[in-house]
Amino acid sequence: MSTCEELRPKAAGVAALAPGDPEREAYLEHARGCPGCMEALRQGEKLVGLLGRAALPPPSADALSRASAPVLRELRSTRWPLRAAAALAAFAIPVLFARHRDWEGWAAAVLVLALATALSASAGMIRAGAWVALAASAGFAIAAGGIPGFDAAEGLAVHVGLECFGLEMLGASLTVGLLLAREGRTAASLPAAAAAGALAAQAALHLVCSARGDAPHLWVFHTGTVAAAAFAAWALQSRLQTSSLRS
Repeated sequence: MSTCEELRPKAAGVAALAPGDPEREAYLEHARGCPGCMEALRQGEKLVGLLGRAALPPPSADALSRASAPVLRELRSTRWPLRAAAALAAFAIPVLFARHRDWEGWAAAVLVLALATALSASAGMIRAGAWVALAASAGFAIAAGGIPGFDAAEGLAVHVGLECFGLEMLGASLTVGLLLAREGRTAASLPAAAAAGALAAQAALHLVCSARGDAPHLWVFHTGTVAAAAFAAWALQSRLQTSSLRS
């Protein structure tokens, strides 16, 4: 392939280069002694000039409205109050239906409820929302009962634990169900929402659970359920996303 055959296809690109560019200077050095390559460069400069003067028509008002509508819907979203309400409901259900309540622990319960409500309302905004809820649950368990020892099986209170497991899973289901009802298969924050709902129910159990001072019970049935709820929600979300891709 000759030098001209190699350079001429690049003429338009060279024409777009700034004066003094090494590649442009190398082309000009050859083109000064080659009329064909110089003509190709001039044509390229004309094309670059035309492209520089070309202007696309501005988008229509209708097009701008269609493009901005989804963004504005998100900005005006009222989802967070509903998500917060779901966490509050997850807390209220165990308290309302419990036969026995111990109001001495209300301060700690309300503090954890506030965190759970914030996590539920902001589900999807904080990437590690599920981990934050799990950490809060573990901290709550340590504060209420400490860390289990070697005789952990003695404080499990399995018969009570099954009720605690069911109540926390119900709390998780409330928050997850709300997200699915609002966002459908595109919901991308189910684990955080589930963990927040379970954590809110755990806060209520601090008032109504008869084994709330037993560390083994707290770790297995209170904190363990928060982890289980987050994992189940993650599995559900993965399944929904896979189903959406296939369809």
